[in-house]
Amino acid sequence: MFEFNQLQPLAFHESDRLQLTINEADREFVWHQAQHHSNPISRYNAYLNGVCLKTFLNWLSEWLAEEAFPQPSVWHGQDIASIWEVVNGTAFQIGETRLVLIPSDEGELEEFCVPQEWVDIPNWSADYYLPVQVNLDGDDGECWIELCGFATHRQLKNDGRYNAGDRTYCLAIEELTESLTVMQLTFGLNLQQEVSPLPSLSEGEAAKLLQLLSDSSIYSPRLRVTFEQWAAFLANDELRQLLYGKRLGILEKKEVASGLIFSTQDRENLVHRVKSYLHEGWQTVEGIVEKLGTLEPNLVYALEGNQRYRDGYSSSHNKIPTLIELLKDKRNKGNQWRVAELLGRVEPGNAEAIAALTDLLQTTQDDILRRQAAVSLGKIDPKNASAGLRVGKIINLEMRLDTERVVLVVTLFPEGSDKTNVHLRVSPVRSQTLPPNLELLVLDEGGEIFGEERTDMVNDSLEYEFTADLGDYFQVKVALQQVSVTEDFTI
Repeated sequence: MFEFNQLQPLAFHESDRLQLTINEADREFVWHQAQHHSNPISRYNAYLNGVCLKTFLNWLSEWLAEEAFPQPSVWHGQDIASIWEVVNGTAFQIGETRLVLIPSDEGELEEFCVPQEWVDIPNWSADYYLPVQVNLDGDDGECWIELCGFATHRQLKNDGRYNAGDRTYCLAIEELTESLTVMQLTFGLNLQQEVSPLPSLSEGEAAKLLQLLSDSSIYSPRLRVTFEQWAAFLANDELRQLLYGKRLGILEKKEVASGLIFSTQDRENLVHRVKSYLHEGWQTVEGIVEKLGTLEPNLVYALEGNQRYRDGYSSSHNKIPTLIELLKDKRNKGNQWRVAELLGRVEPGNAEAIAALTDLLQTTQDDILRRQAAVSLGKIDPKNASAGLRVGKIINLEMRLDTERVVLVVTLFPEGSDKTNVHLRVSPVRSQTLPPNLELLVLDEGGEIFGEERTDMVNDSLEYEFTADLGDYFQVKVALQQVSVTEDFTI
């Protein structure tokens, strides 16, 4: 069971309140992400919720690694922005138990107000609701979140004061249970009050609501129609995501015989979209090599027997026509890979290099060559629809007596209009091989593992490849013994 008073690192403020320091890198990343919203209010709402999500989830994941509980996941983590655009709050799932955090930056909280959506929409309702006081005004070390207790769904329904003006259920802070240990002791109990089912929306009603609510000058679309209409609309995942897209101006409506469909317009290509999700610590592979002062470890092909492939081409071979001729020689995959890599270093916009890389992408059946061609294309023609991206991060696995350093490299390139090839590689930083029993895990939005690789005694790298749809959320975890590092991605 939960033993919050035994967890480290914890800071308790005013008896049993849990206070957690906000990481500055997380703040910067979340602020950047929050710009993908339609107006200042929704951007700030996304900022507050994003800070809470990162800070709380980091702490909760570390704690659960030591306990016999399922790893937590963010409910609708793959499209959480579509929720933050219109509603305050973030839900976390731990097995069958759901928690909802409601952040506020209004200083000392006197009242806890929960948006009606989290209480009266059947598939949104939770077991526990936690008010979070957010302090973002201090210096880096003074920015924190504080959990001010919790209420149950039943308590909100039975004892909460309903405010029709902003559609919230409210309780005084004094009415909450402050100790999270008490929440722990009630895990698994049925603490939800029955709520009424939602009405169904016809296709015509949904289309009218979408047209009305997609006006981004309406800062609170949740209050523009009856709650029943709004709840039925919001509970539909597809409609909610379409609303988010239209409010940001990235969707165009098309009328077809079978009803309404939507197509993306002016969608950012993969390079620009993925860069917006990468935060502090991620960099190009070249940047990592420079930082480490060594060649990138185990670089796809071991180009043995020819010094020029390790140290670079001579000046005569750096001429683009010569490189393109070498690229056409399919007898030596190593040569082709190195040429594709070198073409990514030429002057951006070079038409010959772009054409050669595009041709390689379309003709080769070798996955490694296709990845490198897409990555090089992304360097010299970032707006190209076939452009890919390769980034890496140094992972420090800090164990009791030692720190193991590895590099996690993520390569992505488009496969069609709405799918992305994802290739993961973990390599050692200084040694020739990875430590035994190192794990590379890939988890879906529900925290379920769908990809797993583990080292034996002689692995020089771990690799895993899969295809993701646009909007997919997944986590990559690198684990050794009892230590792990998890990175979040949304395609």
